[in-house]
Amino acid sequence: MNEKKIGFGIIGCGMISNWHAKAVLEIDGAGLIGATDVNEDARLEFSRKYNTTAYSDVGSMLNDPDVDVVCICTPSFLHAPLAIQAANAKKHIIVEKPMAITKSECDAVIKACDDNGVKMAVISQLRFTDAIRSLKKAVEDKKPGRIVMGDVYMKYYRSQEYYDKGGWRGTWKMDGGGALMNQGIHGIDLLLYIMGPVRSVFGRAKTLVRNIEVEDTASALVEFENGALGVIQGTTSIYPGSSRRLEINGDKGTIIIEEDAIIKWNIEGEEEGLQDIKEKSLMSAASNPAAFGIEGHIMQITDMLEAIKQDRSPLVDQHEGRKPVELILAIYESSRTNMPVKL
Repeated sequence: MNEKKIGFGIIGCGMISNWHAKAVLEIDGAGLIGATDVNEDARLEFSRKYNTTAYSDVGSMLNDPDVDVVCICTPSFLHAPLAIQAANAKKHIIVEKPMAITKSECDAVIKACDDNGVKMAVISQLRFTDAIRSLKKAVEDKKPGRIVMGDVYMKYYRSQEYYDKGGWRGTWKMDGGGALMNQGIHGIDLLLYIMGPVRSVFGRAKTLVRNIEVEDTASALVEFENGALGVIQGTTSIYPGSSRRLEINGDKGTIIIEEDAIIKWNIEGEEEGLQDIKEKSLMSAASNPAAFGIEGHIMQITDMLEAIKQDRSPLVDQHEGRKPVELILAIYESSRTNMPVKL
C-alpha cells in the first residue's frame, strides 16, 4: 500500500513561490495541493502552470484536510500573522526569511507553534550545502583550533527599480529593514550557525544610494560568546555586486566560503588539495535575486518532511529563525543609539 503523500499549499504566488513549487514536485512523498494569492490573476496563473488548486483565500486553503504543510512566500510583514493563522489551523509551516520582522512577532509565532504542536522551518537553504556542512563539522572537530574571527561579507547590487517594483521592499513597516533584513539575513544565519551566540554588537546602518526608508549599507563589529570577534558587512548599493563570502579564522586554520563553494581550506598539519575545494553548484544572487537553483530548497523541504515523519524539529526551526532577526535588530538599535548592544 502506497504511503499517503504529505500535501503542500503555498501562500503567495510571487517569484519565490516557484522555487517552493518546483522543489515540492521533485521530492518523493510530497505533493503540491494548491496555492493562493490576494491577486486573482497571480493565483490562477500559478494554478495553470502547476496544475493545482487555486484557493480563493488563505482560509479555504487552511480548511483543506489534504494540505499538511503551508509554505509562506509573501512579503515579509505578512510572515508572522500568516504563520500564526496556519499554526492555529494545525498546519506545519515553511516560511521564507525572515520568519518575522520584530522580536515580539517571532515570539508570537513560536508560541503559536508550541501551543498547536506544529513544526516550522525557516528557509535558510545554504545550511544544507556540502560546503557549510563541511565547515560546521570542521569547527565542531576544532580543526581550525580556537576560533579567533568569524566574518561575513554580503556586497550586493539591487537597482532602484527593484525596490520600486516591489512596493513593499525598502520600507520599515513591510520589509523590516534593508540590506541586512532582506538580503543579508541568509549570511547572518550562516555566521551564527557556525560561530554560535553573540554577546554584543556595535553597528552602523546608512542609506547611501537608494531612495528607500531602510539601509542599503551596513557594517557591524560582533563579539561572540566564545570570545571571538567578527565583522558583518551588507549592502545592496554597489555595482556589480559580489558573491557572499564567509570567513572563519582560528589559530590552527582558515576556511573561506563563497556562496556554496569552499575556496580556501588551510588547516595546520593538513595538505591543502583539490579534494578540499568544492565547485559551485548554485549561481550567485549578488546582482540578480533570482539567480540561484532549487537544490537548496529541495534539501530543506526534504528535511521538513523527515522531521514530520520522525517527529523531530527541522534543522532550521522557529527558534533558529529568530536568532538572525534578533541580531539584525540589535545592529539597527546600535546604529540608532550609537552604542553597543548586548544580546
